Amino acid sequence: MKADKELKLRGKKKKLLDKIERPEENDETKIPKSKRKKKLGLFAKIFIIFILCLSLLFVIFNINYLTPAKMKEHMNAVFANFGNGGGYPYRFSSNNILSFQSFNLGDKVILTDSDVIILNSSANPVLSYKHSMSNPILKVSRDRLLLFDQGSTKAVILTQSGEVITFPNDDKIICADISDSGKSVIVTKTSKNKEEVNVYAFSGKKIMTWEKGDGYILDVALNSGGSLLGVALVDTEDAVETINVALFGVSNAKQKGYYQIKSSTLYDIAFLKANDLSVLCSNKIFVLNAKAELKAECEHPSITNLQLFADKNGHIINTYSQYNNGEFNVDVYNASLEKIYTKQCDNEVVRVYSDGNTLVSLYSNHTADVNMLKGKVTYSAKFDIDPIFVLCNSRQVFACANGSVEKVKAVKQ
Repeated sequence: MKADKELKLRGKKKKLLDKIERPEENDETKIPKSKRKKKLGLFAKIFIIFILCLSLLFVIFNINYLTPAKMKEHMNAVFANFGNGGGYPYRFSSNNILSFQSFNLGDKVILTDSDVIILNSSANPVLSYKHSMSNPILKVSRDRLLLFDQGSTKAVILTQSGEVITFPNDDKIICADISDSGKSVIVTKTSKNKEEVNVYAFSGKKIMTWEKGDGYILDVALNSGGSLLGVALVDTEDAVETINVALFGVSNAKQKGYYQIKSSTLYDIAFLKANDLSVLCSNKIFVLNAKAELKAECEHPSITNLQLFADKNGHIINTYSQYNNGEFNVDVYNASLEKIYTKQCDNEVVRVYSDGNTLVSLYSNHTADVNMLKGKVTYSAKFDIDPIFVLCNSRQVFACANGSVEKVKAVKQ
């Protein structure tokens, strides 16, 4: 018995020793990884994560261009926008400036009676496009320009890289608009005096047509996504001049609704944020929903409006002289027509501009006031030139006169 027990104990002891000794033997046969290989593996993981983060950021910042055609156009415009200019002031040759607008996150666009000039952030003229239009009108979207000859037949779409679409049109153009999605709308009068509304896709392909019945088309507007079309017409009903505003779904060309305004003169129609349409008239402002139902309205303090327009953030700006005595006020409304800001101007106003956050008032004495819509501090800028147009990006103010663009940083008064 004792011998059997001793044999069992020896067997267990041997197994235990084997277990203890085996890992040591295995460790001796392993080839340890070098520190260099470990570092390379870590760097490879970091590099892959970095590339993935860059790809995600690229998708986020270029979400609107994620189709081959849009991406190609966008990248062509980006590369065309490179290059350093001589800075401001920028001099150019022109006898008549028709508009001066902001474009594509920092670029400035000048429309003259013979040219369209796009300046990048360093005042490099990345595009100088010659036109021969008698009455050129320029509409600006997020990254495209629609240039058309009102009363004639030509219409083109431009970017920093040049002309990207020429519309095949033989009829006289009445009005037009372009959306941030790249869709555009052109209203024409045919040789038989019929007025026709045509909507075009990003590619320039016609996707909707509507032929007007009674009345005359005054203006059109597309919402940011290009899904809604607003058409303003004027007609006479019971011997009273009436403005009819109709809303259409672009995808099916069906009318969603219409709204009538009597005894008023139309200034402009423009989509605000979401799908609300502002109708800016001589005596009132109206805001309609996507079915052309009235959401809000308000009367003007004065029947004399120097400027009445909607900015890119859905604010409505009204500049007026209440008693027509040379003293001007600027009122700013939100999309619900609640007055969120008002300013009494100390000098004669030439022009007012809003970038959505900042309001700049240009005066006849070559100065401008800059006010944040959410603040009470006034900043001031003085120009060497005699400007007729003004733009702003926060406290950076850009003034344009015939032959020159000047940049000035506004300072606290």
